[in-house]
Amino acid sequence: MDAPSRAILPQPSGEGTSQRAEPSSASVPRLNPFAKEWNPVTDRAPEEDRCLFLTFSNGYPLTENQITRFFNDKYGPCVERVYVHSPVPRNMNAPPLFGKVVFKVSYIPAAILSGHKQTKFTVDGKPLWCKKFEAKKKEDHHHGSDN
Repeated sequence: MDAPSRAILPQPSGEGTSQRAEPSSASVPRLNPFAKEWNPVTDRAPEEDRCLFLTFSNGYPLTENQITRFFNDKYGPCVERVYVHSPVPRNMNAPPLFGKVVFKVSYIPAAILSGHKQTKFTVDGKPLWCKKFEAKKKEDHHHGSDN
């Protein structure tokens, strides 16, 4: 009598076997066990890296609250504070033309600009232009001798 024929099915690789790769020196973490603990509240990026400079069209100013609400609604609770420049002297009744928004984290301004030099939004029907905030460099007032 002939023995019944049986099909031998190949097992998928790794199934039913135990294989462990030895860690290479390249995959071993090299953390400093004595490093200072990172705190996202105190150890964050400088303010100038978390800001955008804002400009408004003449006659179409926005308030701090409008700007804060817009960015928090669009990107989540990301705004730390907003400054809107009031013209001096205040009795001129001139509307503000620019401001600055400070975000809680530095990646928000980069995400908003998406690689562009500036971007435009419409906030409550008014145009809002945003660009990277550039802190003014302190000028050297000693351009020559004062003899």
